[in-house]
Amino acid sequence: MSNSNQNIPEKYVKMDKSFVSHLQGKNTYSFMPFPRNAKFAGKDNDEQVILVTRKHWGGFLSQILTVLFLVILAFATLIFSSRLLGSVLIGLSLFLLILLIALSIAMFTFLKWFYNVNIITDQRVVDIDIKALFTYQATEARLDKIEDITAKQVGMLSNFFNIGTVYIQTAGSKAEIEFDDIANPKEVQDILSDLLELKKGGEI
Repeated sequence: MSNSNQNIPEKYVKMDKSFVSHLQGKNTYSFMPFPRNAKFAGKDNDEQVILVTRKHWGGFLSQILTVLFLVILAFATLIFSSRLLGSVLIGLSLFLLILLIALSIAMFTFLKWFYNVNIITDQRVVDIDIKALFTYQATEARLDKIEDITAKQVGMLSNFFNIGTVYIQTAGSKAEIEFDDIANPKEVQDILSDLLELKKGGEI
């Protein structure tokens, strides 16, 4: 999916900040600069959504491998159970059961990926998490309350796929906000750092 620089408002393009270059030429379902018609609960009418990120698929690698293993196991069970037990019905029953488990894991993983989003606006950061079925949690912090931003990548795979976690520490006793296993963590850190400077300077 390509990204046009036309999606970036002119006022940001004119700003002498490196974060604009991080937003140009990048637009995937896990890294969406200036998404059109983006809305969330509590969004102000004049608030500009700058970036929406989701967990990179590499963060779901264990679930993906589990689903692939179960699909292979289902077909293997269908073939060998029928031969060893002499019953097509038993093999078919086990096949459908294992396939149902694989489908359930795949669907829940997709829902977690789709609905767990991190939002950066010109006013705040928002972390929306679906911890389990029917369990919703949203954490937000105003830009002027953010005190520290840390990007962390651990391991060869994280560096190879360029995924990591961004920790956002806020003032007061509130727990820090985490953007877990997102793409381009260093770029996201730089985007936030520049937005904090612009906010303090009264430019946004």
